[in-house]
Amino acid sequence: MMAIHKLICGMLVAFLSIFGALQASAQDVQKIVAVVNEEVISGYDLVQRISLTILMSGFPDNSKTRQQLVKPSLARLVDDRLRLQEAARFNISVSDAEMNKAVDNLEKRNKVPQGQLDSILERRKISIDTLLEQIRAGIAWDKVIRRKVMPRINVTDEEVASLKAKMQSNKGKTEYFLSEIYIPVDKQANEVTVRKLMRDLKAQLKEGGNFRRIASQFSRGITATKGGDIGWTMIEDLEPEIAAAVHKSKKGNVSEPIRTADGYYIVAVKNVRKILSDEKPNALIELSQLVIPVKDAKKNGSGSSQIKLINSLSKFIDSCSYVPNLISEMATSGSGKMGNIELNNLPLKFQTLISDLKPGQASKPYLDKDIYRIFIVCNRKDQQVRQDSEEAVRQEIGARRIQARADRYLSDLRRDATIETR
Repeated sequence: MMAIHKLICGMLVAFLSIFGALQASAQDVQKIVAVVNEEVISGYDLVQRISLTILMSGFPDNSKTRQQLVKPSLARLVDDRLRLQEAARFNISVSDAEMNKAVDNLEKRNKVPQGQLDSILERRKISIDTLLEQIRAGIAWDKVIRRKVMPRINVTDEEVASLKAKMQSNKGKTEYFLSEIYIPVDKQANEVTVRKLMRDLKAQLKEGGNFRRIASQFSRGITATKGGDIGWTMIEDLEPEIAAAVHKSKKGNVSEPIRTADGYYIVAVKNVRKILSDEKPNALIELSQLVIPVKDAKKNGSGSSQIKLINSLSKFIDSCSYVPNLISEMATSGSGKMGNIELNNLPLKFQTLISDLKPGQASKPYLDKDIYRIFIVCNRKDQQVRQDSEEAVRQEIGARRIQARADRYLSDLRRDATIETR
């Protein structure tokens, strides 16, 4: 009896312990964690945002990660509320069509089958409303910037002429396509917290984390909506601390956390090029090919029925989806996917065939000894070329100015808001 009594007591203690933990958890979810201009952010909002961040960034879902994400996730929630409040102040709304388009684009970027995002979130116990609020805040803020900032941006002819002269004087010098993860240090008290977070993010990147996803979830700059992309820039246009790190970097490198006057940065060097280079721009092309044997090609000549068919085939193809069927019907070994290939790495004879093709287009048949090759462009990403036309230069100056003023706009909203965290 004594043993049974002890067992029952032990089970009761365990039950009360679990019940207490569940009750505490429920209280944490229901409690208010922040108030932004009298608008409440609940514990539920925070837990959901943390779960979404883990899903979108690919971080491990464990208690350590969740603890690390409390402060940055709350900061992003506060910023999103400020953005939505500012949009509401100017009667700016986001339509259902805009939201649907944004969700479709999100699914495409993350290679999620169309319409399946809801079920993925449901399996992770994440409310679709959590994602939609984040998307709505981004679209609404973009509209605010377009209405309140962009009309005030004026780029003078003198500024355009000055930048064009600078580009010409720097012709042949190196510039870098950069992306950033930026977190400001607003107060001395959060220096340690931000530094630790940036180290954790860098560790995740070293383990294969996706830079664009992490930047979109954590970065506090306006570039977060573009996956952190800053664009092309020269060393001398960067802050000294960032310039020192980039100067030693090669294409594909990601910096350690960099402390500047306003906060911490992690900078990725996505690409490197020469300013106004005379070299032909490169492109990353996803290729497939058809290899078709031609018996006695020279003897038959161009008038044979088979060669006529081959010549008409390349005009018929308008998608890589045709390739599997064509392989089974008329092509031989060597046909199929070639993967992603840089245009400049192909033999010159093939570069000429492919250089001007758009996704879905096929090349003219190329007679290679006793076979014909037809190349199909499934996808391509052309190297960005810095143009020195007046319009291109004006747009570049304007884009940089818009970004700087948008950053200052959000910073002013944070400063002027009544924000209480609990």
